[in-house]
This record gives sequence, structure tokens and C-alpha cells, in this order.
Amino acid sequence: MDKIKYLIMAGGALILAGIFLKITGVTGPWAAIAFGVGGTLKLLYMILGVRSGLVKLGPELILLVVGLSMIFAAVYFRKAEVYLALYGWFLAFGIVLKTLFVLLFIRRQKKYRKSLA
Repeated sequence: MDKIKYLIMAGGALILAGIFLKITGVTGPWAAIAFGVGGTLKLLYMILGVRSGLVKLGPELILLVVGLSMIFAAVYFRKAEVYLALYGWFLAFGIVLKTLFVLLFIRRQKKYRKSLA
């Protein structure tokens, strides 16, 4: 578990770096690359963890899928002038759902690791 734990830490750090690059207005594809690689590392963590039996997924995964879908829709709405009013709502609810997923995921993992010990 210690080896793959660095994947999720590095993925989170890259996503934060992508947010920082986006906020500071750095031009070029660097923010998108940081988001993409960070998301891929986090996905790799989940896949390797489930395959090794160290990570247990549950119904909270639905929150992640819906939250990500809302964030992707918000990105589309920001570019479409007709739906610009929905951008803020979809982005806010998507972030709330992803945060709720993270909290429930961490809680489930702590319970699961206690049951393994």
C-alpha cells in the first residue's frame, strides 16, 4: 500500500499545480497537462488498489462520476453563451459532490483497513 499511496499524493499535487497555473494565467497547455496527468495518477491508484485488494470501492463512486460529469458540463457551459448562467451552479455542485466522494472514500478505506488488521 505504501508504494501506490504516492500515486494519489502525486496526482493531487499535480491537480493543485494545474489549478495554480490556471489561476495565475500561465499560457500554453501546462495547466491541462497537469490536470490530465494528475487525474491519470489518481485513477491508476484506484485501479491498482482495487486489483491488489487494498482499496474497496462502494456506492460513493456514483458521487465521483456525477461530480465529474457536472464539472465537465460546466466547462462546456462556460464556452456556450446560452448556458452561461448554469456554469456556476454546475461547477459548484460538481465540486461539492467530488468533495463528498473524497470524504466518504477516506472513511470507507479507514474502516476497510481496520477490518483487514
